Amino acid sequence: MYLQIISLLSFLTVASGVQEPLYYNEHSSSYQFKWPIRKVAIVGAGAGGLVAYRELTQLGFEVRIFERDSVSGGNWHYTDETPLHSPVPNLDISEADFRPHLPPDDIQLPYEQIFDDLEPKVVEELRKDHRAPTPIWSSLTSTGPKVSPLPWPDYIPLTLTHNHIQRYVRTFASLHGVNSNDGSLNASYNTRVERVDKRYNTEGEAVGWTVTLRQFIQTKESSCKIRWWAEASRGYLRDFDAVVLASGRFNAPNAPDIPGLAQWDELYPQHVTHSREYRHQNEFVNQTVLVIGGSVSGTEIAEEISSTANKVFLSIRSNNDDSLVSEVRKMHLSRVPKNVSIVPEIRSFHELPRLANNDDLGMRPGVIELANGTLLQGFDRIILATGFRYTLPFFPQYQNSSLRVNETIPVGSGQPQPLLTDGTHIRSLHMDLFYIEEPTLGSINFNLGIETFLYSEFSAVVIGKVWADEAKLPSTQHMWHLHWKRLKDAGGKYGRNLVTLGKEKQAEMIRYIVGWLNHDALRYGGRLVCLYFCYCHFGC
Repeated sequence: MYLQIISLLSFLTVASGVQEPLYYNEHSSSYQFKWPIRKVAIVGAGAGGLVAYRELTQLGFEVRIFERDSVSGGNWHYTDETPLHSPVPNLDISEADFRPHLPPDDIQLPYEQIFDDLEPKVVEELRKDHRAPTPIWSSLTSTGPKVSPLPWPDYIPLTLTHNHIQRYVRTFASLHGVNSNDGSLNASYNTRVERVDKRYNTEGEAVGWTVTLRQFIQTKESSCKIRWWAEASRGYLRDFDAVVLASGRFNAPNAPDIPGLAQWDELYPQHVTHSREYRHQNEFVNQTVLVIGGSVSGTEIAEEISSTANKVFLSIRSNNDDSLVSEVRKMHLSRVPKNVSIVPEIRSFHELPRLANNDDLGMRPGVIELANGTLLQGFDRIILATGFRYTLPFFPQYQNSSLRVNETIPVGSGQPQPLLTDGTHIRSLHMDLFYIEEPTLGSINFNLGIETFLYSEFSAVVIGKVWADEAKLPSTQHMWHLHWKRLKDAGGKYGRNLVTLGKEKQAEMIRYIVGWLNHDALRYGGRLVCLYFCYCHFGC
């Protein structure tokens, strides 16, 4: 019976074609963690973070969730409040989401600073910077994402509003006792992770992680206080053995450095906005609007505002590549209505004239030159639907923006390979889940082209089982071998293609995960996992 199951699981794994099998003949061929893992910090209380909490607590770990927003839900916590204006051009990746605000040096934590007599606008901006309103708009819908074992009621429509999904995620959080109103010691809301550092013992050996945290508390319209602490200072969990990164991939807006755009933004920042600031189509009544970007947000926003705006132009880059990214873009462009004019990418924004009493005209006198030489004029608004960059501001030690797109740290330099470089992708991960340099860092939902809720379940169970010693990672050397092989298979270039799965690759990866985890469960103990995601016994 055992051999039959092993044969079946091996078939599932090899058939996926995703990576080489991870089966070991000797225990010594697997990665050996440097310290035991019992206490885990999770950054983010969206779907990925909450599912990770469920899996890890079921496996007996002590777990804490830290969420910068006031409630659970991640991107699905919609409000009409818009985030701060996106900088043009981009800031360095280390501060693209937020600039970490740490307490003064040599201060013993916990520590508070009180700020009085501020302008109400300054207090509002401080609160927005801390919370980061999410990048979804009022009419955005989706089709029934779900996590087990929480089915949707029968009366729920096929197409769901953001309110449906937000309430669903919060219900899942309440089911596990970590919603914002549950009073759980295991979840800390309105809490931003400012810094995560290695913790060392007296012999200089790394033994875990220290997490420095920050809360923003508005006391009056014109005053606030900021509180910092580290978990050790609260006496609850003396630091952490591992960290799950579930902070999402839609936090740092991408503003392309198109010649002249920065000057337009400097003069009319209220008229040059990123798609994350978009909320309602009525903001564009009778206006001429240029939307830049041909992916999901660009095409859907162009479609929506076309019914209220005077005229909408959609600028897209030429792309002759037959990659999955191109195929997805073609699908989105197919829904753009005929009254939206699709134009080529932009070569430059000509310098805006600085005319006296020009407020009534705004940007309309400005000239935009397209890649084919066409000149356009007369725009009231510009929406940058140009996507987001990966960012982990609390991990500056694993970011290196000085590396060019395909550069790596020289082997033997003593420096770790970074997780982030230019923000177009996240790298140095095994299966996009474990940081190869230090596998006590796990990540969830950093892939593109995935069913987020579904894939988070398989990702979370992998992380939990590996850290619980119910599944084995290959050696560090072999993880790097697989990483470089995967990069080669992706065309030899770092970028979006590396982190994009899509429907077929997602299905292959899930089959691979199931085969690997169940093979190791039979060797090392633990429950089996089914392809449709449930735990089961031998008869599954």
